[in-house]
This record gives sequence, C-alpha cells and structure tokens, in this order.
Amino acid sequence: MTDIHDSSARPIAGNHSGGLLDWITNLIRRMFGDPAETSSTTSSNGAALTNHEGSDSDIIIAPGGYQIRRPSSTDSTNSLDNLLPDVREGLHLLPPLPTVVLELMKEIQSETSSASSVANIAANDPSLAASLLRTVNSAAFGLPNKINSVSQAVSYLGFGSVRSLVVQMRLERMLPQRNAQAAAEAEDLWAHALAVSYIASALAERMPDVDRGFIATLGLLHDIGRMAMLSQFPDRAAKLRAAKIVEDETCLQREARIFGADHAAIGAMLGNRWQLPADLTLAIRWHHCPELAYHSTDPLPLRKALCLVQIADQLAKYCFAYTEDVEISEPSPMAVELLGIDHPLEQMIDAKVRAAATQAILLADENSNRPANSVRPFLRLRSGEAAVQLAARLANERADGPRIQLCDSCDEFIDQAAHTVNFPASRKRPDGNNQTNRFTAPVTADGAKWLTQTIWGQWEELSISAKLRGPSRATLRALLANLVRPDSKSANVETTEVAYLWNATDLQFAVRSPSMAFASRFPKTADIAHCRRMLEAELANILNLGWFDIETSADGTTLRFHCK
Repeated sequence: MTDIHDSSARPIAGNHSGGLLDWITNLIRRMFGDPAETSSTTSSNGAALTNHEGSDSDIIIAPGGYQIRRPSSTDSTNSLDNLLPDVREGLHLLPPLPTVVLELMKEIQSETSSASSVANIAANDPSLAASLLRTVNSAAFGLPNKINSVSQAVSYLGFGSVRSLVVQMRLERMLPQRNAQAAAEAEDLWAHALAVSYIASALAERMPDVDRGFIATLGLLHDIGRMAMLSQFPDRAAKLRAAKIVEDETCLQREARIFGADHAAIGAMLGNRWQLPADLTLAIRWHHCPELAYHSTDPLPLRKALCLVQIADQLAKYCFAYTEDVEISEPSPMAVELLGIDHPLEQMIDAKVRAAATQAILLADENSNRPANSVRPFLRLRSGEAAVQLAARLANERADGPRIQLCDSCDEFIDQAAHTVNFPASRKRPDGNNQTNRFTAPVTADGAKWLTQTIWGQWEELSISAKLRGPSRATLRALLANLVRPDSKSANVETTEVAYLWNATDLQFAVRSPSMAFASRFPKTADIAHCRRMLEAELANILNLGWFDIETSADGTTLRFHCK
C-alpha cells in the first residue's frame, strides 16, 4: 500500500481527456444563444471561457456564518506522526471495511458490471436489499409504480446511488454515534458527502474520459475522517465547536490542534487501513489542497478528477449548510490552471448542479431518523447573540438582491383559508384541490411533528408531484424545527399556522409564527431592509437551490413559499 506521506509514490491511472470549459460554453449557448455574441477571455490552457452577468435569480448568497478562504498549502501539512496517542488508539479499534462494500464498489466500477450482477451481491445482504427498495420507492424519486425487485431498483437508481447507499449504510454501522449531538452532525455530514458525490458526478458528465466511479466514490469518502472524529471522539469533536477560534486559524488547523491531525489526514489513515486504492487514499488526504496530491507528471485525468471533487465540495456548501462554521475555499491554483477557471466559483451553480444537490438533500431527508434537530443547519433562524453576530457580519456587505420580496398579502393567504384543522385533530382530506387549507398547532415538538405529518399526508393523498412535494416537505420540516421552543411544554402557548394551496401544477405554502418576528430575533436597531438581508442569509441554501420564490410580511412573522 502506498505511504500517504511519500510524495514520490504515485498511483497509476489511465489516460483521460476533456475540460470543464465545454459545459460552461454549452450552458451559455443554451441560456443566451451563441456565446460568440458575448465577451470572452482565453484561459491559460488556450480554451475560450465565456462570462455573463447574472440576473437577480442567479445571485448566489453566502449562508450566514460562512467564511470564504483562499486554500493554502500550510493548511494540510500536519502529519499523522503528531496524532495524539488516545486518538491513534481509538482509530485502531475501528473494524475493517465490510466485504460487501468492497465487492460492490469493485463490481460497480467494473466494465462488465450490470444491474443484475450488482443486484446479486446486494441481495445477499437482506438489510441492504430492503434499503435499496425503500429508497427507490421513496418520494425523492416519485415513481408512479412500486418497484419490488432489487435488480429493478439497481437499474433505476443507477450505480452511483447504489454505491452511495452501500457506503453510507455500512459505515454508519461501523461508526455509530454515541450521543444525540454527534448523531445529528453525522447525518448532516452524510448529506453533505452525498451532495458532493452527486455534484462531482454532474460535473464529470461534462468532462469526457474521466473515471466517474473514482470521482463519485471520492465525493462520498472525502470527509470520512470527520465522520470518524464524530464517532470515536465525540467529546473532542464537541471541543471543535466550543474551542475559541484563534485569529486566522482555519478549521483544518483547529482540528490539528485538538486531534493532532486534521480530518483529511485521519481519513487517509482509514483508507490505508481499509485497503482502498492508493490513488483514492491520496485524494482523500489532499482533497483540500489538490496540488499536494500528485506530481505535475502524473496523469492529467487523475489531477482533474481531484480538482472536480474539490470544486464540488465548495459548491455543495452553498446548497447545504451542514455545520455552523463551514469554510468555502476558492478553487485551488491547480484547478484554476487545469480547468481554465477565471470566474467566481458560484457562477458554476447551474441547473444541473442544483438538481444534483437537490437529489442528495431529498434522499438524505427521506432516510432521516431525526426529523427535527438533524435538519436545522439547512435552515437556521437566529435570535439573541447569534442574530447580533449575523447582523455584524452582514453590516458592510453589498446588497445584490433582494431575493426575498415584501408582500402585504402573506397574512391574507393564511387568514382567507377555506378550511382550518387544529391540533390535535385527526387528519382531514381537503374538499377541493383549489382551496387553501390551514393547520394550527402549538410551537412544541409535538405540534411541529403533527403539522409535518398531517400536511405531508395530505400532499401524498393529493398526488402532488415529487418535484413540488420533496423540496416543500424538506423546507417545512426544517422551518418548523426552528420554531420549537425548548420550554414549550404546554398546549397553552403561541401557535404556528401553516396554509397551502395546490392547483395541480402549482404549490404554495405559508408559515406564520411569532417566533419568526424580526423584532424578537434581530437587533432592535436593524431596519426592515437589513432584516431582509439577514433573512436571506438564513434561507441562503434554499434560495441558492432555486426551489422557491420567497416572500415575507413586513414584520417577518409570515413567510410564503411559491414552488418554481
């Protein structure tokens, strides 16, 4: 096995070719016509890169709490030699990678593999087979007819999704979370890894002759070291959140300070132990700094593949805030050179990237065992000191929006509902598809659960398409989780109201709660324009995904979502 510290030991890869520029040019052509009519520049590899100014709907918003850093080779130079003794001992206690994972990954990437051959391996593991069937029949895919055979499930899901499920299921067993906080973080981390894998695969489709299996697998496993940190060392992982951030200290440097090595180095150690391919292990080790992984004489396709995953990692962070202190890195110097990137990273978030991120998020949402806490980072409404800190960060930012519009009729949408169902009444089916239905419940955990289940049940009965239902359900669950008050034990508390309107091709829903009021959440000195900017930062993931047009009442107590 290649020593991950020996930069002279290099894996061997086949020849690949292609470039990221082709799909950017094609995207511009589809959106705006002949790219020759717009301004263009020539990148270092001689390819023409067309730039365009985005409209308001194309503006990408950095979620609140994010930091954007330029990657540095000093961020990941810590060695496993500095790993703390108890951390090293804990990692050595981890079991080997299950045989079924290795067999399936090998078969999926074989040139002779088929849905039948992959299904034969999966069918030998009953729990895995059941998971594949449950997933393919979930709302994330919205199939009109139920699939009952593993072979059909593999054929429909595709090898990439099967690989994702296999890796996630088995590693979750190997890396069980020891407390609720770690379990919630691990679930969010899996959603992020899934999004990186899907986005990287979408980017790879536009780059001919690149090993897509390698790219998809690296996307899944790039943060496996962080998963091991949560599993084996929950107390140390908690210190990562609580530790006072040293000035200019990056997340990787903070990990090295507390663990002796960062998650990339720890992930590579696991890759060696699990006998993963050498090039994959190297890529895990250097996924934050691709230029340190391979020599310039190494195969170009391998270097491009790592750059694609590094970029997908950053794009995924714009679409899913899986932790409170995520850092977005600009493309590495190697990616800029090899892929000819001379425009801001966020301009790469196009329809295909959004679709890939959406599929990952909805798939994770469907398989979530924690319907409240685990989805909070995706949509986090702040109050108190957290809101003050967000206001300070946004005080000097240039306003590119607004992406959230003021709307005088937000409250009317709820008040004029044709039917009202109150907690804890049993679920009722609406009388007509074109009528607005309102549901009210206390701002308690039980109330939020009832609202979600009742509305979700009605949407299923109405046969609302998965394209409308999936994002709406994920958003509603996340938003309601934010409104639950820890001390709300009595039913005699303020209520949350949800109303929706569906007319076969269009779905709108609105949420009204005193907990969302600007006056109770943001600094009293903030004006309405600034409050809307802070709300945009809180809802940035949803806005960047392009799921909805969002409106707010002037006081912030009501939000209205209109599915696009």
